[in-house]
Amino acid sequence: MQNFPSKKSLSPRHCLLAFLFAAPTWAAAPVPVQKEFRNWVVTCDNLRSCVAEGADQDNPSLVLRFIRDAGPHDTVSLEIYGSDGDSKHLRIDGKPLSVAAEDWESEGNDEESPLVTSSQGEVHKLVDAMRNGRKLSSGDASVSLDGLSAALLLVDDVQGRVDTDTAWVRRGYKLPDAVPPAPSIPVIVAAPFHGAALTPAQNGPLVKAALAKTRQANNPDCDLEGVGDEPRTEAMRLNAQEALVLVECARGAYQSGYVVFRVLISQPTRAQQISLPWLPGEPAQNVIYEAEFDGDKGRLSQRIKGRGIGDCGESSEWAFDGRGFVLATVASEPRCPGILLDFPDLWRSR
Repeated sequence: MQNFPSKKSLSPRHCLLAFLFAAPTWAAAPVPVQKEFRNWVVTCDNLRSCVAEGADQDNPSLVLRFIRDAGPHDTVSLEIYGSDGDSKHLRIDGKPLSVAAEDWESEGNDEESPLVTSSQGEVHKLVDAMRNGRKLSSGDASVSLDGLSAALLLVDDVQGRVDTDTAWVRRGYKLPDAVPPAPSIPVIVAAPFHGAALTPAQNGPLVKAALAKTRQANNPDCDLEGVGDEPRTEAMRLNAQEALVLVECARGAYQSGYVVFRVLISQPTRAQQISLPWLPGEPAQNVIYEAEFDGDKGRLSQRIKGRGIGDCGESSEWAFDGRGFVLATVASEPRCPGILLDFPDLWRSR
C-alpha cells in the first residue's frame, strides 16, 4: 500500500495530485428531460440546451421563457409573450421591476411578439428578483412564479452549473470554466431517392397489401372502425426497390394516426409494418400522427396537436439514411399557453 506524504511535506506535484483525486466530478443528469413544476415546465434537449417556460395553467395570459444553451460560454435570453412591449411596465407583486431598458427589445405588442433581453447580467438580476416573488405582470396580463426556482435549479443541474457563478439558483464561486462543454450534435446523412416516382400500376398493389396487413394486425393504438371503410393511404418510392406506405388507422377531431410500411415494390404482399425509433429509453413509435414523407429530403415527419389551435403537442422527424429511419428531431409543448410558439426541443441533430 502506498504511503502518501504528510500534509506538511506535500510538494507542489503532490498538491496537484491530491487536488485531482479529491476534486468532485460532475455527474451528468440524464437528457433529454421534460419536467413540470407547478406553473413551470423545463425542457432540456440532448445537447443540454434548456427552456424553462411559465404560464398560468388555468388562464394563461403572460408567458415567460428562460432559454439557455449548455457550456461555459453560453447564450441566454428571457422572452416575455403577452406583454405590452414595454419593459418598464413589468411588475412583481404589483411593484415596479427594476430593469435596464436599453437591454430589452420588442418587435411589437401582440401576443406572439416577445419582449426580449439577451443580457447575461439582466437575466441574472431578474432571476434573483423573480425567485422572491409570487406573480409577474405586465398591464392586465400576469404569470405565477410558483415553481420558478425549482425549474431553474433543474436547468443548473442539467448544465453542470451548480456552485458556479453562472448558476441561476444555486450560485457559488467556481468560475465559468468549471461548467462542462455542450455535447456534440449528432450528424445524420439522409439518403433521399431522386429517381422515377411510382406508377399507378405499382401504387395500387402496394396500398392494397399494406391496408390488408393493417386490418389483420391487432394494434391497440388503431381504431379502424372510427376511420370507416375508406382510410387515407399514400405510397411513395423510398429507394429503387422499396416503397413507403402510410395507412390511416385512427381518426380524431383534428388529426389522424398512421401506421408505416416498408414494401418491396416487386413483392407487395410481403409488406412489413415498421416501428420508428424514439428517445433513448423509450419505446419505438408504432403509430404517428399527421404523417408526411418528403421524398426529396428523405424525411418522415409527424405533428401531434394537444388541441385544435395547435398551441401544444409534439412534433418529430426521422431521416432515412439508406438502411432505416433515424430519429432527427423532437419538440414538445406539454401545456397549452394560448399562443402559437415554437415547441421547445427535446432532440436535435444536424
